Amino acid sequence: MALADEVYQSQHYKEKEKKKKSFSEAFIPHKGDSRKEIFSKVFSLFAIAVLIACIVVLAIYFYHQFEAKQNNNKLNVIYNSASNASSADPAVTDAPSSENVEDIPEAERPPLVKSEAAEKMLAINPDYVGYIYIPDVLSEPVVQRDDSYYLKHNFYDQVRSVGTVFADPRNVVNDYSDKQSSNIILYGHNNRDGSMFGNLDYYKWDLKYWLKNPFVYYDNYYENYTYVIISSFVINTLPEHDDGNLFDYINYVNFKDSGKYTFENFKNEITVRSQFITGIDFDENDKYLTLSTCAYEWDEARHVIIARRLRPGETTDNIDTTGFYVNQNPKWPAIYYKFNGGSYIE
Repeated sequence: MALADEVYQSQHYKEKEKKKKSFSEAFIPHKGDSRKEIFSKVFSLFAIAVLIACIVVLAIYFYHQFEAKQNNNKLNVIYNSASNASSADPAVTDAPSSENVEDIPEAERPPLVKSEAAEKMLAINPDYVGYIYIPDVLSEPVVQRDDSYYLKHNFYDQVRSVGTVFADPRNVVNDYSDKQSSNIILYGHNNRDGSMFGNLDYYKWDLKYWLKNPFVYYDNYYENYTYVIISSFVINTLPEHDDGNLFDYINYVNFKDSGKYTFENFKNEITVRSQFITGIDFDENDKYLTLSTCAYEWDEARHVIIARRLRPGETTDNIDTTGFYVNQNPKWPAIYYKFNGGSYIE
């Protein structure tokens, strides 16, 4: 029996070795293989390499998504802790305001004082210019540099595809109110997991969502501002997607400047295109906040949200939202009607 067991084990070992060899031969070209076999093995090796590469890319992507959420949570804690401390400090409460100084000569205006929260964020990233948040929708630090750097860098200056919300480099964000840009434009990725500007998609079709979250809060170095959303629409960035037409919303930065980017045109375009009508009045003396992100209705589309800063005397409690309703005839670019039918009726 012992001899039989040894013979069996020896045969079993040889069989295993044969299988290993067969596996090797199945994927690695050997001398004597036919041309067809060589091609098949090379193709198989290529397919395995592509599979491994895809797994690695996906792993890195999901790790970066996870890392971004962890970083965001950490930054929220830092910012909110400093903000709460500042609000409890009488010295900070009495700090000079950037509002209502138009009649004071610039040389006589008191210097503005950065909030403790701004100081904390600037210590992490000197490109920091503010913080944007909509309760239960988004909460993100905002940076400003050039128009592409933060598409691929996070707040800690690491190369990451998730990027960071950034202000248009032409915008004046931190100054007295009358010196700030008429329209501050913020860009952010439309992440599928809802992070950054990913949850803004709901403002395209869900009136209840809009009514639940109609206000945008933006804090710069010195002030905490509240805005009410007045328009949400999807727009083309390529003229060929709208019969050569283009509402170049990113160039409406200062309405009082002369040129073709007038407030009248801005007001008309964002009104006729909006998915919902709010009935909230707005004029060229108001300050605006524009949120711009990718849309997936067609290539190179953008989803744009426009909000107006609350005026003196206005609060989140006395803004009337009862008149908000769905726009039954919003203006879309021509490419939308090409794929979905219908047309815009003026």
